[in-house]
Amino acid sequence: MKISDVIFPTGQSAYFHIDFAAVRLGRVVDGFTYKGPVATPHFSTIAEPAKTISVVLVLEDGQVAFGDCTDVVYSGVYGRDPIFLPSMHLDRLNGEVAGMLRGRDISSFKTVAEEFDAHDSRGTKLHIAVRYGITQALLHAVSLIGRETMAEVVAREYETGISTTPIPILSTGELDDPKQLDRMILKRVDLLPHSYYQNAQQQLTAGAENLFEYIRYVASRILAIGDPGYQPRIVVDMGGTLGDLFSNNVSAIVACLGRASEAAKPFDLVIEGPVTGATRDEHLTLFHEIRVQLRAAGINVPIIADEWCNTFDDIKALIAADASDFVQIKMPDLGGINNTIEAVLYCKEHRMGAFLGGSYNETDQSARVSTHIALATQPDFMVAKPGRGGDEALMIQRNEMSRSIALMHHRSIGNLSRGRLG
Repeated sequence: MKISDVIFPTGQSAYFHIDFAAVRLGRVVDGFTYKGPVATPHFSTIAEPAKTISVVLVLEDGQVAFGDCTDVVYSGVYGRDPIFLPSMHLDRLNGEVAGMLRGRDISSFKTVAEEFDAHDSRGTKLHIAVRYGITQALLHAVSLIGRETMAEVVAREYETGISTTPIPILSTGELDDPKQLDRMILKRVDLLPHSYYQNAQQQLTAGAENLFEYIRYVASRILAIGDPGYQPRIVVDMGGTLGDLFSNNVSAIVACLGRASEAAKPFDLVIEGPVTGATRDEHLTLFHEIRVQLRAAGINVPIIADEWCNTFDDIKALIAADASDFVQIKMPDLGGINNTIEAVLYCKEHRMGAFLGGSYNETDQSARVSTHIALATQPDFMVAKPGRGGDEALMIQRNEMSRSIALMHHRSIGNLSRGRLG
């Protein structure tokens, strides 16, 4: 089957681009916005609505497949590509990329995805968001052609199994929205609340005392309104602020995590991004030392590496350094979804916890594609996306997994029946 045509409409992501460098410099918060100048190239304001480009593939039989070009909220920092602005990429898409796609035979996914992910004709590769969107569309197209789910395509081409149960989801949350926390508890989310800190000076008190108060509050609400037997893990994204608060003093950070663990009881605590190094090497060194000291102190607080994990090579380096308990495989950062698939499988092969991540900045389609990759690669858990509302992301992802698992189960029963009758 060939692609007969391709179009590139622009659209809206579920969230915003935020100039994280400016936020970390302490720009004054003004509602959802910030006062002061930007600090990262190509940003026009510190918080600006993010836009997307859809890659719409019209197949020669009339079917339509698509994927969405999106990047992460905190673009342009920690080794990431610059902020994705559609106006900077449409000419190349409508010219060079469209020429590569029209007339292309796409009976399989992996080889073609790798080609587009590696494509370089101007001294630089395509922006990660473009590679992300194109490869989503290719996977969707191959699934339509083969009349199978995207999970089945991945499982067949990468020789994996497919989960028969939904993959656990880490919800999204806001520090200042207790009703959102309650909704996630009532919906029995597997890991929560994933609320995050951005600036130590503005959000943390001396010794991080208010962090312990917040974690105790989360635990108390689970006990107060959660169903009997509901035992989620509490996850808080520190965004490097513990490193800022304690000047990267690892012993002080570990002592803080020990107190945080006590505050979470009777629930297990997981901390994402306790520190952020200025370089990848510094980042890995700090993470490794935190893990060493946590183990030595008998403190059971797994940590998630988020920043400086932008590429498959970054993830391999983190695993080699024994620098984390989980790595967030932040899908848009890796460009082509072929890299995400390989990264999850590599983590599992090397006994690294695999957190299939992404961004609030994604779309309904990229979230659906992500759930199929999760079913086929079976990471430890995945992030709720798109957006930060929580409810909408859970609806999209849980329903997509439920439908896909039910459909594949129905097919397997039908095949067995036909086999017995034949």
